[in-house]
Order: sequence, then C-alpha cells, then structure tokens
Amino acid sequence: MNADPKFEAFCSHQALDVFHAVTHQHQIWQPDLYDVETIHPEARAAYDRLLNRVGSSTVDSGRILLLLGESGAGKTHLMRVFRNQTHEQRKGFFSYMQMTSAVSNYARYVLKNTIDSFEKPYYEPSGTNTGLVELSNTLAESSGVMTPSELVRLREDNLSQGELIDLIYEVADRVVAVPQFNGIDLDLIRALLYLQPGQPAITGKVLKWLRGETLAPYDSKVLGGIASRDQEDDPLRILQSFALLIQAVTGGAFVICLDQLEDIHTLHGADDVGLRFRQTIQTMVTIAEIPNVIVVLSCLENFYDLLKPHLPKSHLDRLELDPVPISLKARRSEDEVRQIIARRLQNLYEVAGAPINDSNALYPFPEGTAETLAGQTTRDVLEWCRAQREKSIVTGLLPVIDSVVPPPPPPPPSDFELSQLWNDYKTKSFELPEDDRGLLNLLASSILRCGQELGYDSRYLSTQLHGDYLAVDLDLGSNNFEQSLLLGLCQKPSQGGVLARQIRALQQAAGNRIPVALRSTEFPSNPKTKIAQQLGEFITQGGRRAHVANADWRTMVAIQSFEQQYGDRPDYSAWLQTEKPLAQLPSLKHILDLDRWTAPVVSPISTPTQTPTPSPSPSPEPVSPQPLPPDPMAPIPLGHTRTAAPTPVALPREALVRHAAFLGGSGSGKTTLALTLIEQLLLRGVPAILLDRKGDLCSYANPEAWDKPADDPIVMAQRQLLRDRIEVTLYTPGTLDGVGRPLSLPLAPAGLGQLPSLERKQLANYCAAALGGIMNYKSSGLDKTRMAILGQAIAVLSDLQPDTPLSIDRLIAFINEQDPLLVNAIGVLDTKQCLKLSQDLQTLSLMAGHLFNSQSEPLSTEQLLTATQPQKTRLSIINLGSLGDNANILFWVSQFLLDLGRYAKHHPSGQLQAVVLFDEADLYLPAQSKPSTKEPMESLLKRARSAGLGILLATQSPGDLDYRCRDQISSWFVGKIKETTALNKLKPMLSEAKIDITSKLPNQQVGEFFLIHDGEVTSLKANRSLIQAEQVPLEKIQTLAATFATFAN
Repeated sequence: MNADPKFEAFCSHQALDVFHAVTHQHQIWQPDLYDVETIHPEARAAYDRLLNRVGSSTVDSGRILLLLGESGAGKTHLMRVFRNQTHEQRKGFFSYMQMTSAVSNYARYVLKNTIDSFEKPYYEPSGTNTGLVELSNTLAESSGVMTPSELVRLREDNLSQGELIDLIYEVADRVVAVPQFNGIDLDLIRALLYLQPGQPAITGKVLKWLRGETLAPYDSKVLGGIASRDQEDDPLRILQSFALLIQAVTGGAFVICLDQLEDIHTLHGADDVGLRFRQTIQTMVTIAEIPNVIVVLSCLENFYDLLKPHLPKSHLDRLELDPVPISLKARRSEDEVRQIIARRLQNLYEVAGAPINDSNALYPFPEGTAETLAGQTTRDVLEWCRAQREKSIVTGLLPVIDSVVPPPPPPPPSDFELSQLWNDYKTKSFELPEDDRGLLNLLASSILRCGQELGYDSRYLSTQLHGDYLAVDLDLGSNNFEQSLLLGLCQKPSQGGVLARQIRALQQAAGNRIPVALRSTEFPSNPKTKIAQQLGEFITQGGRRAHVANADWRTMVAIQSFEQQYGDRPDYSAWLQTEKPLAQLPSLKHILDLDRWTAPVVSPISTPTQTPTPSPSPSPEPVSPQPLPPDPMAPIPLGHTRTAAPTPVALPREALVRHAAFLGGSGSGKTTLALTLIEQLLLRGVPAILLDRKGDLCSYANPEAWDKPADDPIVMAQRQLLRDRIEVTLYTPGTLDGVGRPLSLPLAPAGLGQLPSLERKQLANYCAAALGGIMNYKSSGLDKTRMAILGQAIAVLSDLQPDTPLSIDRLIAFINEQDPLLVNAIGVLDTKQCLKLSQDLQTLSLMAGHLFNSQSEPLSTEQLLTATQPQKTRLSIINLGSLGDNANILFWVSQFLLDLGRYAKHHPSGQLQAVVLFDEADLYLPAQSKPSTKEPMESLLKRARSAGLGILLATQSPGDLDYRCRDQISSWFVGKIKETTALNKLKPMLSEAKIDITSKLPNQQVGEFFLIHDGEVTSLKANRSLIQAEQVPLEKIQTLAATFATFAN
C-alpha cells in the first residue's frame, strides 16, 4: 500500500460517512462541515431576503419559498443550511419535517414535529439549550414580563405546586394585557413559563400539552387546570400562537419547512392525493398569514407539476409569486465538484492527523477528477467518491478515473414503507415511565438497540442495572475503544443542595467507571450558583452529563412498540441500520460518545439482551494530588466577580468562535488575562498562535519562565501540567538563513488560482496592497495605478498556474515584459507604469528577498496549529521583532491574515478549532488609516467564525482601534482606560452594554476588567496566568528559535 499518511487515512475505516451522499432528517439540526456556500446561490439569496424582511417595515409580502429540483439536487441539504443559519444568527426558530406521512390532520402533524424540532439544541456550537428552553428563557426575561425577584423565585426557589401555580398565573395574566402579546394563547404563555423551574415531572406534562395530546386530570391539575388542546382545530391555533409569541419576544421568524412534498403523491392513490396536497398547502397558507412566518417547501419538480393542478389559484399565487419558485440546478460545475470533494478530504485528513497539501486538494483522486465529474449531481459525485474509496480500502490501490456514467434514477428503497410507518408512528402519544428505575430500564434497552443500529451486538456492548444506577460496558474490539460507564439520573432540584448530593453519590458509586449524570431537563447553568461550579468540577474530573430531552425518551419508547409490531418483517434489520432512530438522538450520542465509534468488521443483528456485568465499585478511587486536565468542553475560568461574595466567572469556549478583544492601558493586565484564557484553551486541546511584537509572549519558549519558582504549589503543579500537554514552537520571520527560525511568505495564498474570479481578484488585490505597503506606495495617484496593475498580474498568473506557487521573479518578468495577458487584463491603465513597478519589485527582491526564500520553512497555518508529538497541543509563537519597521510588519501580517483566511475557508467547523492572538492589534485594525492588514482582518473576523477560528485582539491603545468591527466580536474585556479620547471612541461599543461603565474605567486597578458579552456586564478580577510574560531580548529569541528549528529538523 502507498505509505503516504493521507492515503493511509483514505484507506482507513475512519469517517466512513465522509462521502455520504444523502442528508437525513436527524442531521438537520447539526451544522454541516462540508457546505459549499457557492452552490445554489439563488436559493440562499431568496431565503436571506425572506429572513431579513421579518421585522422590517415591509408591508405585506410573500413568505412561502418553494424549492424545486430533481433527486440529488441538494434540497434537504439546503434545509439544513437554512436551519443552522437561522439559529446561528439568532434570527428565529426553525421547524423541520418531511411529508412522508399518511395523517389526515396536517396541522397536528406540523405541531408535533415542531415541538420535536424545538426540543433539539437551538444551535449546538453555542450550547445545549433546546429551542423550547431558549424561547421560554426569552419570554421570561422579556421586558415587562417578570420582575427580577419573580424570575429568581421561579427559577431558583423550590416552590410548591400551589406557589408555582399562583406565580405563573399571575405573571401570565399580566403578560397578555401587554399589547405586544395580543392574540397569543394565554395557556401557551403559562406552559412555557412552567419550563423555567426545570422540574422533569412538570416539563413532561407541559410537552404533552404543547403536542396537543390529551392531559390526564391529574396532569391538568398540576398545571393549574390548563385544559388539553386536543380538538381538531387546536393544533393550528397553537402554531399561530407560537408564531405570534416568537415575534413578540424575539422579533424573529418562525420558519416551517416541509420537505419531500412528493411523498404525498407516492403514498396515496390518485383519488386521494389532490385532497391531501390541498389540505397541506391550506394549512401552510393559513399559518403564513402571520407576518413573521416563513414557509419553505421542497418537492421534486416533475411531481410538483402533477400536484399543482389540485390547488386553487389563490393558493397557487401564494406559492409562485414573491418569491418565485427556485429551480435548483442539480448538475455541478468543475469548480463545485472540486470544492465538494476537497472539503471532505481535508476533514478526513484533519481527523487522521495527516498533513494537508492544498496544492493537490483532491489527492488521492487522480488529476482530472473534477473535470470528469463536472455535470454530475452532488449525489452522483459523492457516490462515485464513496465507491472509489471502498475499492481502495479493499485493494490498497489509488483511485482511478473510469467511465463515469450517471446511474439511473434509483427505485424506491425496499424499506421506504417502514420509513413512512415510523415517521407517522413516532408522532403518536406515548406514556413514559414515571420513576427513575423505569427510565433506566428504558435507557438500558435503548443503548443495546443503539448498538444494533451501528452494527454492534452483545459481544461489544452490555448493560446491567445496579440499584439506582446503570452500568454500561463498551469494548469495540479492533477499534480500540473501551469504556466502562455508570449512568445515574440526577433529577432533583438544585435548591438546598439536593442535586449536588445526587452528583456526589454518583461519583462515589462510579469507582473506576466514568460517571454520567442524566437529567430530563437542562442542568443548572447559572455561573453564580454553587451547583454550576460543582458540575464544572464534575466534568473536569472526568465525568459526563447529558440532557435527555422528552423527545428522546419518547423515541426510545416508540421504537420498542414499533419493533414489536414490525420487527418480524424481513426488511426491518436493514431499515434499522439505515434509519438509526436511536443513534441520532443527541442524548445517546453524548452518553456513549458515538462520534468515536466506527463500524465493526462484522455487524450481525441480534435481539437486544441485558448481559450481567460486574457491580460497580462501591467506593471512589483516591483523589490524586496532581491537577487533572479539564474537560475539553468545559467553560473557561477567568477569575471572580468583584463583589462582596465573589463568584467564579467563566466563558463558554464556543463564545470565542465569535472572537474577543482585550482593551486597557499600559499595565492594566490585559495581556495577562488574554494569556490566562489561552492557557486554559491549550489545556482543553485547542491550539493557539501568538503574534508577538514586544518579545514578552516569547516567555512560553523560554525555559527560565517555566522553572521560575512560585509561592503556591498548586500553581507549580498546574504549570507543570500545562508544560506536559503542549508543544511550544517559536518562529522569527525576517531573520536570515542560519539565524532564528524564519518563515517564508508566499506572494499569494495557496490555492488562489482555484477560487472563483471575484474572490481571486479580491485576494490578489489584498496581496498587491501588502506589497505596495512594503514598497511605500500610497493609496492614490500613480502608486494606486501600479498597485492595480500588480493586483491584476497576481490574479492572472494565479489563474494561469493555479497549482504552482507564485515566485517574485516570475511576477517581475511578467510585468516587465508587459505580457499581452496582463495588458489585456489592465484595460485602460497606463502600461508605462509597468517599468517602474517592475523596478520597485526588483529592488524589493534584492532588499527583502529573504522574506520569500523558498528554501525557508513556508508559512502554513495548518503547520502552525498541528503538533508533531502525539497527545500534545501546539502553541506557536511568531515574534515579529526581526522584521524591522512597521512597513515590513504590516506586509508580513497581511500575508499571514490571508493564510488564516485560506485556512478558514478550507476548514469549516461549527466548534472552536484554534485561537490566534494579535497583540497591539491597533496597528493592524486602526481607526484612522487603512494599512494592508485592515481589509484582510475585517474579512477574517467574518470568515473565521464559520471555521471555529477564534480571533483575540489586544491593545494598550484602545483609542486607536477601529470599533466598526464590533458586531463581529462578542466578548469585550475592558480594563483601566484613562484617556478621554479613548473613552469617547469606546462609547458606541459601551452603549450596547446594559450597564454604563464608562465612569468606572479610569479607576480600575491592575487585573480588574469589565466583561461585556451579548450586552451583559460582569465585573471581573482576573486570574493570573501560569507563565508571567516578561520581555525576552531579541538575541535570545533568535537563539531559542534556532534551537526549536534544530529540534524540529
């Protein structure tokens, strides 16, 4: 077999779904790592317009978007994009369902699927809160709904049933009197407020009511006498109230997406289909009368042509006017094919830790693959890639291009009927076990069924009840994945320390097992509470917690009776492993860490049985005196509040995907706070890059800083833990060969020639501006003309030789010779400027050619973020001191920003992947001037979010930073600032905070900050960093860098 690590990853059994061609219903709520934004631009633009019109002053306008296209065109994929876009931008609530249904009341079907959709995490990268909880929180926290004391009482006091009824009914009666809540069902407001205490028993009853199911008399009594909404017309009224409520409390959209409308035709006879289609559209048209409702429908185009004659003209107009239907282009262009494949390969190689070479992004697929597959559908492209990979896994040979013939349209799968039956079956009413033991029994059988779905039987997976706990043992054999878990339900309220005692008991019972705390409602998250701190410690010490939503419990119950009814069918086993109804549940994915599972060598199906396992140890193992690595997903501890009773302050790690800024005058402690945060991220496995201008950040590469004594032994132990877990590397761009560790710059980002023309030209102009800056060009007059010519030259050469790095000698010759391609490209610009431009470039090559020395280590964000030692996290420090003046620094940093942008484009991620600290960021993003770094930095702040790349900006001159980028930065740490000019420039940003802190900034002491996050203000005394940043002399920096270079070589 080829020994290339990328090919080894390609032939491994890792990420076998990387070329999976179909988007399934259970994937809708998860961000798509492989989305190519340039595909289906018309549909994206139409949806953006609908979304942005919600809440605008537009009078009446259409709100139904119809997507048409052939099978494999990407309709369901677009629904996934729309859902995550809506939630990431917090522009509304998205309900998704497929019309694989034979129900008669479509409003009831839509309502039940809406509740199931709302029970999924609202936006997974931002936290685990479900959509329903987000809506409930927004309602409770809306102005005029509850007083602060009422909200605290509802959430944190352990109210009796009577007290709860009195409080909620009083609040709800007050709310409906507010004009913005006109027309909203009073009981819907009460039901959502009942979710605030987080009591599992009450939450279950609320969810039954929201689904339109019949409440038992006792359930109704617990909810204060709320009557069931189980009549024929009730579901439509609840949906309308949901829309009005979302509009009232968020100003956002209520998006209802009906996918696969053609199944109405497939499932019913010709006599019945017209009526059902008409009823479905009537339901959607009625709901869409509410201004903030958006309806997205998708259908095979040929089936829509058959169905639409059944609609009255008024309904047809609603579907086909403003906006007009979008016919999705199913066939992919060569560039689209390249992007589709490249994104998946890069993700595969990243997971495997293999190096990525952007110059051959489609490896191991042969040259010409994109050209050959151009004209195929996305599904056909991915199916071809999947088949080629499977061949390579079997044969060990590189893929080859054979004749690519579009496959005939596939017949309906043999298990299609089961999918339809299951789709309707799971919307029925189900009674859940009422006690914890019953829930654990349900979970035990569900875990075993989940193993079946993934191809694992009792040889790999076993469960055993032990009193109040469920022991689970996993041994996936050749996949080298073993775990012993102890699951316990922790359903008690947090008040009075009851929940805390449950968690401690679980830890003690677990012994050598991993304790997993389960709860049917969200775990408490208020950082001011002791239980939140205890939960963080529980996770830090190796425990897990999982919220098992009501919809998840219902699915576990439903599949049991569904299997009893249909399990004897010959196609049931195949359907189970295709549909995976349990393996897609968020709770089971987290409990069992399913993302780490891969398919076994043999995958027989067997009846689930509970296998006895050894009882868990009754006592915990002794606690080690050494600090333990924190849980990778745990919040980042920053310090404590500056209050009479200080409480810990922590920042969710995913908040850093939306970037952070550290502002403060000299000596404010802003750098220390930034480093404290970065150290915690490194301990959580998040790599970091530090751009260092002064030399103080190089302390992490200085052994003396690590060996410096500390009075506190805990600090010494934590410092050693950090030292053991990271791999530090130091670079010194601008040094000559043999001195330090230089980084060679490309004249243009790798892959520039493969980009669409507009983007290629934009990046080429960024490169030209950077080169112009180092040549002291101005942004006006003939200098501007020369930079325009330079940008065209870079764009043309990159287009001509997309896989060849652009050299400065080639660029000079191309311009000096006034190549006809260049002359054609620059249009009316004066070609006489080419001579001066080429001369200036030649001077640059002679004076600063070492910056482009191809023999030096090339600048590569992938290399900067990837550790060479296993189980280590990379910390790369780039000291800019050897570059000299600001012109050289700005040139180098602008190219670095472009490389970060390239990395972000090719490494999409919904979760935090890495962070980059720009110290003295006002040089790169100034308020008054426009250096070559400014536009690339603004672009990166937008693009990096979709790549999980956190940008950290620090400055001791806050008055010089451009705050027009503030919308892209969610977390602001503001320290001591005395200068009036700086305070005045901060006002637009500070005005968005809920508390005016301007007058308090000049009086802050070292290490004191105000954290402003989403408008909330927290007064913070920051923790000290483990390494004290002290300036290291330039000569020593270069010596240390040379040592690192020798070690690397």
